[in-house]
Amino acid sequence: MKIREFSMLLLVTLLFYSCNNGSNKKELIPEVKVPVNAFIPLNEASEIEYHTSSVMGQQPYVFTNTSTNNDVSILNHLDETGFHFYQGLKFKNENFGVLVGGTGLRVRLTENGGTNWREIRFSRFSNAFQSVDFSGDTIFIVGANQHIFKSEDFGKNWSVLDTKYFFKDDNSRYQSLKYYKVRFYNEKTGFIVGERKNKPIILKTLDGGATWEMIENDTLLKEDKGITDIVQLSADDILITTLSGKCYKSVNGGLTWQLLYSGDNKTLSSIGFFNANTGFIGGLNGLFMHTNDAGQSWKSLHMPYGEISDICIYENTAYVTTAFIPAGEAKSFVFKVDMNGEHITPFLTKQDSSVVFKADSYNLDVVNDHIYMLDRNNLYKTHLK
Repeated sequence: MKIREFSMLLLVTLLFYSCNNGSNKKELIPEVKVPVNAFIPLNEASEIEYHTSSVMGQQPYVFTNTSTNNDVSILNHLDETGFHFYQGLKFKNENFGVLVGGTGLRVRLTENGGTNWREIRFSRFSNAFQSVDFSGDTIFIVGANQHIFKSEDFGKNWSVLDTKYFFKDDNSRYQSLKYYKVRFYNEKTGFIVGERKNKPIILKTLDGGATWEMIENDTLLKEDKGITDIVQLSADDILITTLSGKCYKSVNGGLTWQLLYSGDNKTLSSIGFFNANTGFIGGLNGLFMHTNDAGQSWKSLHMPYGEISDICIYENTAYVTTAFIPAGEAKSFVFKVDMNGEHITPFLTKQDSSVVFKADSYNLDVVNDHIYMLDRNNLYKTHLK
């Protein structure tokens, strides 16, 4: 009898330890979160550090643009940039504007035309945001991060979409995802382009950014490197540039591609087109090309100060920013080019010695006949007419 009782006790004890050890093993195994194709509130994305700094007031400084005799306002200024800089911008109107950059996935927002700015930082690391755009009143931001950031109330609340969802069969910890541009053709249709493991990525939305799908690259594009810029001429006509120095066109919304330009492996960083036939591409080492026959032929143009960082089309003029490392201060970093590519002239010049044009220049944006120009230190605004 005692032997039977002991046997029963031993069996119960073994079952207890077996269950307990199984439970402990489960506790030691981290939960794997599978990304979903939906935006979630920022506070539910545990891998994102969220920090908001206090509101900053900046008194705009005004100087004269000696190229046009118009006033130029400096709406945002950084005294010591270091690795803290802004390289993407978008204004909804003359009051509401957004700057994005790094380090630490930084955003600055103004609701009063630049008098006050609110800064948000989403990361404690050195990664930077690259691009921002609006779909209606909704802000979308992308950069050196796997998430698409979205705000529907001008930065007061945020949600994110983890784009690892599109590569959920890949269990590697680091996906090496970088998104260089987000662009909306209208309030419904938009694209995000970039690279993953040195290969091109294209994400597309048809519902204003509520959901995104990845476009499978055809054979031609699949062998290329990351995509740096995108222009949408119509619902189906798209042009892109790549890190390998190529320009492609799609006439079916990105399903298949035609090669328009292939240089000597110099990175193309920007593209701007007036219409289906006429436009520019630009990139490293002063590469600046013009076409007036839809990319069948290209003409090389000479751009002062080297690297092309952005091309912005407004009416019959292209405005171009250059990034370079000069021996001294730059005389100008923004140039205007006529539609035919025949005349290139400095657009932003000055005599005010207290204003310094930094070597690094980035994004341009035009809203209501005003142009916004961003270099490493300052955000400039002036009238175009």
